[in-house]
Amino acid sequence: MRNVCKSMLIVGLALLLVGPALAQRGQGRGGFGGGGGPGFLLMNPGVQKELKLSEDQVKKITETNESIRDKHRDEFEALGKLEGDERREKGEELRKKMTDETNKALAEILKPEQNKRLKEITLQQEGARAFNEADVQKALNLTDEQKEKIKTINEDAAKDFRELFPRGRRGGGGGGPPDQGAFKERMTKMATMRKENLDKVLSVLNDDQKKTWKEITGAPFEVRFEFGPGGPRGGGRRGAPPDKQDKQDKG
Repeated sequence: MRNVCKSMLIVGLALLLVGPALAQRGQGRGGFGGGGGPGFLLMNPGVQKELKLSEDQVKKITETNESIRDKHRDEFEALGKLEGDERREKGEELRKKMTDETNKALAEILKPEQNKRLKEITLQQEGARAFNEADVQKALNLTDEQKEKIKTINEDAAKDFRELFPRGRRGGGGGGPPDQGAFKERMTKMATMRKENLDKVLSVLNDDQKKTWKEITGAPFEVRFEFGPGGPRGGGRRGAPPDKQDKQDKG
């Protein structure tokens, strides 16, 4: 049971970072981790601390995650039987549906300032993928030409991301306990790829749009995940570079 829970959390983290790019390979059993949406992000202790969540709020969020996960269990199982583009498209539809349901529930649990900060951190974690969302495109006032360029950048990146998590490989969406070493190595490489991809997207924006992006993403916050005997756990702090965090973790 512990290995199953660990696998679910690991794939949830990966889905949070790459979303549709991993959906066709990482769903199934691990997909029950919540699709990598805001509910999953709120399970990170560092994010809980940043938002100053109370114990009661954490309890309600956990119950909400479980309820939404169980509600869509059959859909995840059906998704696992699909292949290729159909699986990817259906996976994205399901991810969006679950995210919308989670956001609606969180609005009743979080204070306005907590919800605002969560959205900022979520956008930071989504990176370039956030520019595919209608509300972000509207906030930045993207032109049709910019949308097409960004779409192409993200589609090319999605292919590269899927190479990191081939279906059936341990730690990348296959069955059985994850290979933590291999997984962490791929996650490190993926972080570099995500930064490069975001830089490409930002190069498409004009100065005003870049300023707006900084405003809607708020103060930089690094979300960290460690792997111990009890499974993934996490922390984070504002503006902390990954290399400094690693040294801090090693202590």
